[in-house]
Amino acid sequence: MNSMSSFWTLFIVVDLIIFWFIFRAIRRNRGNKSTRRRNVFFLSSPSPSSLSQERYLEITELGELLERSIPASYAQNVKQRVMEAHPSLTEQEYEWRWHELKRYFMLCAIMNQVPMFSSDVDELWHEMLMFTREYQQFSEAFFGRMLHHAPHSGGSQPMPEERAWFDWLYVECFGWNRYSASLWGTFFNHPLPNGELSHYYKLSASAQPVGDRWNIRENMGNSQQAVHKIVHHLRERVKKAVDDPEGKQLPKVNYLQIDYLLLAVVWYSWYKPDQFAIHMHPDSANSAALASSSGCSSASGCSNWDTHHSHHHSSHDSSHNGGSSHHDSGDSGNHSSCSSCSSCSSCGGGGD
Repeated sequence: MNSMSSFWTLFIVVDLIIFWFIFRAIRRNRGNKSTRRRNVFFLSSPSPSSLSQERYLEITELGELLERSIPASYAQNVKQRVMEAHPSLTEQEYEWRWHELKRYFMLCAIMNQVPMFSSDVDELWHEMLMFTREYQQFSEAFFGRMLHHAPHSGGSQPMPEERAWFDWLYVECFGWNRYSASLWGTFFNHPLPNGELSHYYKLSASAQPVGDRWNIRENMGNSQQAVHKIVHHLRERVKKAVDDPEGKQLPKVNYLQIDYLLLAVVWYSWYKPDQFAIHMHPDSANSAALASSSGCSSASGCSNWDTHHSHHHSSHDSSHNGGSSHHDSGDSGNHSSCSSCSSCSSCGGGGD
């Protein structure tokens, strides 16, 4: 009896070991497929600098300050650590991640408490933090204070309003391209909060930005100029939208025309917030144009909305599922972005 019991115990243990190896092999193969798919996508991309035409002079100047605040040796050390930790990561994809991290820092200089919505971009931020002295020097040089970072929670807490502001501010500053979008996740799933928009309808042209959303510290001259430029455009769009309740002046949603796109964001946020994501999704004709576009200009953006569906994000319709994640389980741990309807409450910058 004892020998029979020992036999079955050994049999179960061996089965568990075999199952564990099979499970790991399946996960590794799945990860390799997603990695190959990403590599092909980014290998066909242009360099980030060729698409980094900021929409306003104030944003360009802020970007120039950022570049001066990161020593070349610091940037190289961060890249070396990331590439050594991820040998399958291509140079092209790394450059796009680094490009988007720098853009994220610029958003943090403009707006307070900006959550991090991409685990791929966040990974580079973590590596920057490993060089504590250099990171503090960078923060002081660019932000005038320490930009703190909290651990990424994997998008467990929905933050639709914060994601809405992130989408709007990102596109206002940088326009749109499909390579950036592949790292941040689907944009414009959530309306801007109506209560906040109402402040801008009443705001006079000479008034200071309202609330604590904006970074208007006295020692941040470059970001102050960018804030005033951005708030001015937001104020004008809110007034135009509110004074047009029937949408007679509302152009068709067009991801290739950023000014039209941002007016639509405000109008649908104000009048049809419950149907916002439906109206902001481009139609089939517009989607075809987005898929073929490859560059951005100061007057227009480019996009490939379907990048998220064909590469590593789940369907757009899942955004209506109460803040559920858009992660593709096949890319877990490799190339997942925080959902466009969720993020961690503590991960992000702009706060003290």
